[in-house]
Amino acid sequence: MGKEENDSQIEAFFRAEYKNLYRYVYQFVSNVDDAMEVVQEVFLSFYQLQKDEPTCKRDRALLFYMARNQGIDLLRRSRTRETYQKEVQEGKLVLLHTPHAKTPEEILLDQEKQRITRLALEQLTKKEQDCLALRRWGLSYREVAQVLHMNPQSVGQFITRALRKFRGAHAEILEKKGSIGETQSAGRR
Repeated sequence: MGKEENDSQIEAFFRAEYKNLYRYVYQFVSNVDDAMEVVQEVFLSFYQLQKDEPTCKRDRALLFYMARNQGIDLLRRSRTRETYQKEVQEGKLVLLHTPHAKTPEEILLDQEKQRITRLALEQLTKKEQDCLALRRWGLSYREVAQVLHMNPQSVGQFITRALRKFRGAHAEILEKKGSIGETQSAGRR
């Protein structure tokens, strides 16, 4: 395989994986510029590996593993968890851009959904959060196992337990929110 052919295959691989990798990284760095920086660094590092070993296959698990590590390193260097929480609560972080303008009510509902989801996710361990995020962005069980250094046979059960735990925490938060709303409504009467 020639250098040009190898480069074009690497470029095609990057194009195919860019969106999912960016979204995965953005989930935990929560900043557009930081996410783009991490993805660029990962692709550059990955390209160097591929350039040095042209016969090396295009390994999605390795790509996401590198992104996870780069993202964690960036967070350690640049932002504390408290700063992130404060930015989310103040509405400074926009998690998704939509093609149409939303009404103020839609924006508030979206922010509330994000808050409830975040609270439910915080009930999970970091490994459970990572596992669900990697599956969400299309990695296979085998690839998730490689990224998180898990036994591939245990990934399915681990994901099932994490989803059950998330759903339970989510339902509990909604239930508490509903009972608070009912109490507040009764107090206004």
